[in-house]
Amino acid sequence: MFEYAVYIRTREGYITRMDNVISNLAYDPWETYGSLAPYVHEEELVGFPESVVLWENSTGPSVGIAPINPHSPPAGSILPPALSVC
Repeated sequence: MFEYAVYIRTREGYITRMDNVISNLAYDPWETYGSLAPYVHEEELVGFPESVVLWENSTGPSVGIAPINPHSPPAGSILPPALSVC
């Protein structure tokens, strides 16, 4: 099971990590970006617990999700290709 932290980006570009965690998002390896659409705009994070976030919008205000602990997936699971950046 994958878990994702919720992030918010303001119009000015400030990023905040929320306390919310999303889990059990369906993942279909045959779909573009798995089933994580509309979170398709990847950005590297610096200074946060997660190393990458997927935004709904490429610029401006947006909601995003970031995989928690992408280096230690559950046994037998496969990381979505867009989230394999370490």
